Amino acid sequence: MNILTYSAPMLALEVFEPAPGSIYSIEQAAHLAGLPRRAIAVYFRHGLVEPALDPDLEGWYFDDEAIRTLREAEYLRNSVGMSLPAVELVLDLRRELQRLRGEVRLLRGL
Repeated sequence: MNILTYSAPMLALEVFEPAPGSIYSIEQAAHLAGLPRRAIAVYFRHGLVEPALDPDLEGWYFDDEAIRTLREAEYLRNSVGMSLPAVELVLDLRRELQRLRGEVRLLRGL
């Protein structure tokens, strides 16, 4: 008897805590983000993620923030059902929120 397994969509992102300053090849990034290399290329072409090094000179290498972004983008696409433009908007708003929080912390310290 063959049993088919069903992989349910991810309901929440797992914690990702890399070593500081870690750089990952595209193969490692794909594994850590749980998506194919081709999806990373699509996200790159849409401006959702940037390699840590110049891909034309060094190849495709990503830092810990890029891995987090890939995981979040994949979660928003597959679990929430957002389009790429919607994912881009959410990621841009998250970056802006982080920037503003940094400014508030700086101003409170003055």
